[in-house]
Amino acid sequence: MSNMFGPNDPRWQGPQFRLEDVDFSRIYKLAKVGLAVVAFILVLSGIGWAQSFYTDWLWFSSLGYEQIILKILYTSVGLFFLGAAVFLALALPNIYLAHKNILSLRLINQNVPMQLYYKARTLVFWGAVSIAGLGAVVLARSFASQWEKALMFLHQVPFEESDPIFGNDLGFYVFSMPMLDFVRSWLLVAVIFVLLIVGAYYFLNSLLRGEQFSFTGRVRTHLAILGAGVLVLMALGHWLGRYDLLNSSMGAVYGIGFTEDKVLRPGLAIMTIVALAAAGVLAAAPFYRGRQLMVVALAAWFGLNIVLAHLLPGVVQRFMVEPSELARERDYLEHNINFTRQAYGLDNIVSQRHPARGEMDRQTIEDNEGTVRNVRLWDEGPLLQSYNQIQFFRLYYDFLQVHTDRYMVDDELRQVMLATRELSADKLPSEAQRWVNRRLQFTHGYGVAMTPVTEVESGGRPGFFIRDVPPTGQVELKRPEIYYGLKSLDYLIVRSRMQEFNYPGPEGPVYTHYEGEGGVKLDSFFRRLIYAWKFSDINILISNEVTRESLIQYRRTIPERFSVLTPFLQRDREAYSVVADGKVYWIQDAYTVTSRYPYSAPWQRAFNYMRNSVKTVADAYHGHMDYYISDPDDPVVQTYDAVFPDLFKPLEEMPEYLRDHIRYPLDLFTVQSQKLLEYHMQDPVVFYNKEDQWSVPVQHSFGQTEVLQPYYIVARLPGEEKEEFLLIQPFTPVNRHNLVGWLAARSDGENLGEMVLYNFPSGRHVDGPNQVEARIDNDAVISEQFTLWGQVGSEVSRGILLVIPVGDALLYAEPVFLKPDTLDFPELRRIILADSEQVVMHQNLEDSIDALVGELPAVAPVVETDEELPVREDREDRILPEFREGLREAVDSLQEVLDGLREMLR
Repeated sequence: MSNMFGPNDPRWQGPQFRLEDVDFSRIYKLAKVGLAVVAFILVLSGIGWAQSFYTDWLWFSSLGYEQIILKILYTSVGLFFLGAAVFLALALPNIYLAHKNILSLRLINQNVPMQLYYKARTLVFWGAVSIAGLGAVVLARSFASQWEKALMFLHQVPFEESDPIFGNDLGFYVFSMPMLDFVRSWLLVAVIFVLLIVGAYYFLNSLLRGEQFSFTGRVRTHLAILGAGVLVLMALGHWLGRYDLLNSSMGAVYGIGFTEDKVLRPGLAIMTIVALAAAGVLAAAPFYRGRQLMVVALAAWFGLNIVLAHLLPGVVQRFMVEPSELARERDYLEHNINFTRQAYGLDNIVSQRHPARGEMDRQTIEDNEGTVRNVRLWDEGPLLQSYNQIQFFRLYYDFLQVHTDRYMVDDELRQVMLATRELSADKLPSEAQRWVNRRLQFTHGYGVAMTPVTEVESGGRPGFFIRDVPPTGQVELKRPEIYYGLKSLDYLIVRSRMQEFNYPGPEGPVYTHYEGEGGVKLDSFFRRLIYAWKFSDINILISNEVTRESLIQYRRTIPERFSVLTPFLQRDREAYSVVADGKVYWIQDAYTVTSRYPYSAPWQRAFNYMRNSVKTVADAYHGHMDYYISDPDDPVVQTYDAVFPDLFKPLEEMPEYLRDHIRYPLDLFTVQSQKLLEYHMQDPVVFYNKEDQWSVPVQHSFGQTEVLQPYYIVARLPGEEKEEFLLIQPFTPVNRHNLVGWLAARSDGENLGEMVLYNFPSGRHVDGPNQVEARIDNDAVISEQFTLWGQVGSEVSRGILLVIPVGDALLYAEPVFLKPDTLDFPELRRIILADSEQVVMHQNLEDSIDALVGELPAVAPVVETDEELPVREDREDRILPEFREGLREAVDSLQEVLDGLREMLR
């Protein structure tokens, strides 16, 4: 061995590193300071974690779900210690073995005192142990973060269905593979980390001894065995990678295709064997002095990896598969179609023919009066703006979101839109932005506004089933306070000595005192101290207004409450409000999803399996959250139910007054309808050639193009006896505008969750929304009215054009809104209806229907009064035929006079 520390070495180029120049006392001081800093940080972090956990536990306990946070805690802590133990079981024996191997080696640099060498060697040893301890903490935290995968693995429920390639139950891929993949990857990182620690330990000790690092002897044996462990884990990765091919996107098929099945799958099996053989050679070679054999084994594994995993599949795909792709991929395409349809529930859709008769007549209208009476005239955007103009009453109230639902009013099913009146404390006047006002007095919203979708009052304003404060109307609302909704400050305190503002009364503010159960009781100094720390607000601790009976409410918005309580469920975009049993509730649809379902094409790279398995109900006053299983056949929710046995309830336990308002959720329906554009084609040949690809309709008006999103309606399906609440989506051929069919999801009673696809006759043209919009634009009289309105300072906008099935015919409906240029206050001024023959426009729905069946002129004249004609409530008071004929002639004469006047003005 050559001496690296002395000038006698012929390669010596001057002083480089002198062990005797190292100030070990300073190093020990720095190490002590470093350890003290680390300990201080850990203590602070521990105290912060304890505060966070304690307040979370109080919050979960206030809802009766402390078992959720405790189950997550126990699992996470158990996984943390398991991960730390496994890593330390790997690292410490290897460090000790390396240390023993070093003890047998003599000191080369005789100029270094032995005592100094021992100090340096001890310092390096404890440095390696410290790094191993730090690595154990980091890797253990990573292991603990996988609590969900571990619980799902341990409590998995089989799907009772096998994949077509390996024959494993689908639960193996959904529940077992995520955990197996993580454990293998985690162990691989752990072994590589240990290898680096041990390698660095040998290298530093060689410097201390005054010799160059040499990969020989015990060092080589030790590192080779660790390298063999890395190869064993790589072999396991190759073997598990065979199953991952079921979610491959290499060729024309998502999942295993021809190349994956015939080349990659056996290639990965071969690579598994080669990696294991290379691991054996690597572990045994040091004992036989086979350095070259080690290099050959590693090179063989690496070379086969390139050839079998990259080069050969590419060659086969390009020269064997692509020239005759359909013939080779047909069977695999069939797997992809079947499993994708199963994963998104498309296989449950019932297909029927719909005649799509073009012209609307009076008999069809009368046979479907319930459908026509619920034609949706209001859009969410204009209605929300109207609410914020005529129903807000104070600047600190806001309507944030309009929801669609149905109610029985006067024994009749009526579709409604409603929104909650939320409190916006930030909109209080600046002089009122005080802690007492923001945190103790202005604590809640109040009431809802509810509008039947077909009713328009004078001046184009919405009609109401519930309005004003306190609420009045045809739907009873006894408990209008909204403590839990869509908007809130980070925390509020109720049941304080301060009275809470309830609503603005005619003689001044009306106050209340919270009588509910929502929140955490501030019944001790310690709790007040903890929450003052949590929210960085000392007023919680020192305010005399806060008593032992006071409750602190936080996480008050429904989306946040849901996500914190059940982070393993995916929520729908919209929590919608419900007025039932005299109170306000929220219903939040939730989904179980996975990205591991074999052969299923993913949705936006997020998941490839989706079920609406849970419906959550939240009380707007008390804040209670109840979770109901709506799809008991879903193995994923069955597994979650096994993990958290006290969380879910059967849907049958939901109160009847709430079950009447559950609906088919928007996000699931959107995903299903988008997937159906392609996966309605079940024949592999048709699917491959994209012969019948569909698209979602678009509508174009006033220079703007919008995609027609799914929408709720109340209608009677063909062949059914009564109207029901439906979510529908029409379809067009790709790059075409005519309709080819529509999908309906049912929400009422025993039909909840059923889906029906209505296909139109292939030989008949059915106008799509964009074509109806073009017909509206081409109507000279309608266009002229729009122009006249625009010239008097009003902004004309057309709402969403809805396609509504009315018996065997289709009705197109579109509202027309006028809005001043300087104010967001739209008024519904006209209703456009259309069938295949004509387009009509009148001031209310009944007149538009009469015009559509030929009983009134197609377009109402441009005659505006201060109060336009209200919607007629009873169809039995129909105008006598003789009077109707005279009225029609008078209107026509008036229109001629107006036309003449316009010509004179020009």
